[in-house]
Amino acid sequence: MSITKQISPKDWIERVRLFSSYNRGRLVSITLCNIETLVNEIPLMSIQYGSQFKGVDMVISVGMDSIKLNHIINAPLELWETQNDLGDVTAMEIIDKNNNEYIVTFC
Repeated sequence: MSITKQISPKDWIERVRLFSSYNRGRLVSITLCNIETLVNEIPLMSIQYGSQFKGVDMVISVGMDSIKLNHIINAPLELWETQNDLGDVTAMEIIDKNNNEYIVTFC
């Protein structure tokens, strides 16, 4: 049974940093509002969030040896993660200021 929990904004920088380092190389897919596939099974390079980005955006980078694609989520408002029974993260959901829902799923 999986569990989904919301991550507090004060914890985003550290959570995203840890998440990114533990999951580098895992295949990910990114969908927008469960309708449009933006990325389909490409290795995760990193997820970055912090004040270094204009408007405090979140940047998801995918690729193998070099960045193939950077996907920018402007002004995220909510961050959720889904974990399996073992506590492994199987998906992240990010909702931006325009109420767009981005779902990062691990393949």
